[in-house]
Amino acid sequence: MFHIESLTKEYPTKTLFDKASAHLRPDTRIGIVGPNGTGKTTLLRMIIGTDDPDEGRVRKRPHLKIGYLPQELETLPGRTIIEATHRNEYPEHEAKRILTGLGLGEGDWDRSMSTLSGGYRMRVALAHLLLSEPDVLMLDEPTNHLDQATQSWLENFLLSARMTLVMISHDTRFLDRMVTHIWELRNYTIQEYRGNYTSFQKLRAERDAQETSAANRQAKEVARVQTFVDRFRYQANKASQVQSRIKQLEKVKLIDRKRDGKRIRFKFPEPRPSGKQVIELQDIHKAYGEKVIYEGIDFSIARGQKVALVGENGAGKSTLLKILAGVLEFEQGSRTLGHEVSVHYFAQHQAEILNPEHSILESLEEAAPQVEMNFLRSIAGVFLFSGNDQKKPIKALSGGERNRVALARMLIEPANTLLLDEPTNHLDPTSVDVLTDALSTFPGTIVFISHDPVFLSRAATRIVEIDEGKARDYIGDYEYYLWKRAQEWESIKQSTQPIDVAKPTKQHSQSKQPKPQSSNGSSAEPSIKSPSRRELSKTVARVEKQVSKAEEEITKLEGHIAQRDKELADPATYQDYSRWNTLHQERDKWGHELEKLTAKWSELSTQLETSKEQFKKLTS
Repeated sequence: MFHIESLTKEYPTKTLFDKASAHLRPDTRIGIVGPNGTGKTTLLRMIIGTDDPDEGRVRKRPHLKIGYLPQELETLPGRTIIEATHRNEYPEHEAKRILTGLGLGEGDWDRSMSTLSGGYRMRVALAHLLLSEPDVLMLDEPTNHLDQATQSWLENFLLSARMTLVMISHDTRFLDRMVTHIWELRNYTIQEYRGNYTSFQKLRAERDAQETSAANRQAKEVARVQTFVDRFRYQANKASQVQSRIKQLEKVKLIDRKRDGKRIRFKFPEPRPSGKQVIELQDIHKAYGEKVIYEGIDFSIARGQKVALVGENGAGKSTLLKILAGVLEFEQGSRTLGHEVSVHYFAQHQAEILNPEHSILESLEEAAPQVEMNFLRSIAGVFLFSGNDQKKPIKALSGGERNRVALARMLIEPANTLLLDEPTNHLDPTSVDVLTDALSTFPGTIVFISHDPVFLSRAATRIVEIDEGKARDYIGDYEYYLWKRAQEWESIKQSTQPIDVAKPTKQHSQSKQPKPQSSNGSSAEPSIKSPSRRELSKTVARVEKQVSKAEEEITKLEGHIAQRDKELADPATYQDYSRWNTLHQERDKWGHELEKLTAKWSELSTQLETSKEQFKKLTS
């Protein structure tokens, strides 16, 4: 497909490539990895020709068609989503199918491009690229703004399309599932490994061990020769031997031993502790025009919690985080900060506010003019900027490096509450490790949004799932959340037809009077004090019938969903877009109904257990 031949690229403060070479073969899927700032994005730009190497060249096959999705998008053509995606030469039903797979349903197709967030603009651009059917598709961090369901769809699409891919991603699980080869940018070269990311790690560890062993042997030999030179330098009878060994030392090319980034550690500044209650939201209403996001949500955070907000794209996670941070107004309700609470908010596109002409140190100084320069240098150092790198202009940094600068700015002055929206976007695995270690030892409170399952697993102690304007609490880590969600679905092993389902109980009550609690802590319906034995018996019988009916309906609905999934999985279905779209929308509708019915069943089951317990106590 193309050859990278002896590529050299230098900047005044940094060398990226020195005679780097590689070869892209047809039907391969390449993952480009390496620490932030090693030139991953620059390499893609040199391949497509928007950046020039100082020496060397990229030799391409004649008439090679390359599609490129950059990290930072320029303005897309077209007034609406469908116009920006669809071109006359592409089938319109295919455009709609791909948009739907990327999480943009029929109701979104006529939305103005000017109203879209950066994440949704990226999806539109990706849809356009997928439709263009390039010979080589190059993607720079394609999963940064995708939820799990959309990412799974993209993976399946790319694998079934059999495209030749070159992609940059810090999502190691995505790389494991997608790539056939790894190109590691290391020591100014491109080092190729066959296999996925896990295979690469194993092979690199073996290579590192060999290089370390070779470096140790070389160091011992150099030390031995140097000892001879130092000992006999001034003895005339050894002059020729000394000169011979000096020339030998001059010819030695020392093996470069790179510092292991995973050993770099830092701690957030020690903040002043807050009160027990950090932030409380009561009866919050928030809408964007006619689109209602929250209609009376309650939410609170306690000191020391590390809360992860999860849910589908567009569910309202970033909106909730902005309301918690106090940077977004709402139509109704109240936001209360606890005693001595101080907040730092890191937005999804925080790096975009940086002055591109400032150096790293100047950017840090701008955030805290009164802080001494030595302290700023130390802060820059813990974020992996040292020496002359601290003088690099923001415009010369990679996306990951800019994110590190933005994080550093936020942490110059300590705060006891951190609100972070996708803090690991654009960060390489080493930087994610460093950040995760720091967050896990942070003594304050953290609320964050992330699509990175490894980061979620390591950083969170409480999971809050946002769905349809409601917040569902899981007091435990991310593994507990996944297990609990699986248990909730596995507890009902049947499927049902669409039915009229009552609304599920809200996880955070919107009424001013809280509902009474059952003996196991779950919400229960109000009941008369000291109910009689007859009343309890009637209640148990009535609720048992309701539970049985709900179970039957769930069985039917899951059966219909399973059948619909089978139809949607048939490739022949894709040939008739109208039918595929109808089936897909019906399946989504049933999925939402099943969730509501499951919540109703769970509520009734809890009520039944409570009533049985009361009846047992009364008759004993």
